[in-house]
Amino acid sequence: MPCSLYQTTTRQIFHHNIYNNSAVKELGILLDRLNTGRDNAYKSKAKKITMKAIEIKKLSKWYGSARGVEDLSFSVEKGEIFGYLGPNGSGKTTTIRCLMGLLRPTGGNCLVSGERIVPGRATQHTNIGYLPGEFRIWPGLTARRSLAILARLGNGKNISKRQEELAERLDLNLDRRVHTLSKGNRQKVGVLYAFQHQPEVLILDEPTIGLDPLVRQVVLELIREAAHAGSTILLSSHDLSEVAAVCGRAAILREGRLNELAPISKIVQQGRKRLKVWFAEGTQVPSLPVDKLAGVSLIQQEQETLHLAYQGSIDPVLKWLAQYPVNRISTPQTSLEEAFIQYYNKNQPLGVTKHLDSELKEASNEQ
Repeated sequence: MPCSLYQTTTRQIFHHNIYNNSAVKELGILLDRLNTGRDNAYKSKAKKITMKAIEIKKLSKWYGSARGVEDLSFSVEKGEIFGYLGPNGSGKTTTIRCLMGLLRPTGGNCLVSGERIVPGRATQHTNIGYLPGEFRIWPGLTARRSLAILARLGNGKNISKRQEELAERLDLNLDRRVHTLSKGNRQKVGVLYAFQHQPEVLILDEPTIGLDPLVRQVVLELIREAAHAGSTILLSSHDLSEVAAVCGRAAILREGRLNELAPISKIVQQGRKRLKVWFAEGTQVPSLPVDKLAGVSLIQQEQETLHLAYQGSIDPVLKWLAQYPVNRISTPQTSLEEAFIQYYNKNQPLGVTKHLDSELKEASNEQ
């Protein structure tokens, strides 16, 4: 299929509003042509257990002199839920758009189910469920009609039952026109679009944004169920508690470069740990000898308690505490959010420890 035809179709779907029936019908014809004549040889290849579901190889994308991503490499296994983390502007959306063939990389390449992504050719789109960070569809159509059109981008045959099931779980009325839906309900339409054809690969950019807590849990359940059924999920999110809840591994981006790639448990464990100490009643809380305890800092001191953060072994801290009458000690679990702050602020010249300790203090007050 000509590149220009696909680009036109994609641009209409994600960046323009179509109101009249003739334009919608024309788009349906384009999508039929998009799916007709596809070479199905790659489908058998995609089923090989040893094949990576997603591969990013030395990917770079520059916007003039501005860096999107640079020399980025990682892979995602089949059936894995993979977290993709980073602040705004770190390169997450650039990576995803290159992976979807919506951007042409400056260098490197992306593969889905072993097939190299060719920009503008809808590579593997029949097997991908994609939810962009800003999901926009035709405001004048009902959610049901819009989803029926979008379904034809993927393996969208015989999905009515699946649509109804998802709509019920998400508490979404499919027969309302899109422009009458709240922001949260429009996001539900986007979630339904990504999941409705039960794709082999899900690429989700902020899937729970704008949703209430109950619906967020439903979306996380859908992600877990998809992985259990063998789908692979790339999850980009600013909600680190969600990433920690469903992902086994995560990548952390910083200024377009890979800052860390590790299991969630390892990312958390490598961060600074916390220790809260309760002294015996009437004991004067000792001052922390920071000059003798390397890597230890004071988060909070109260009448009979000390809350500390430490890096490395806890042994020197315990030996120091052994001099005093201690009632009990607890070790609050470090959250992924705290670990992320440490990774992202690594090698910053000023204010890092102070900033992190303030974050830790807020977390300790919540416990």
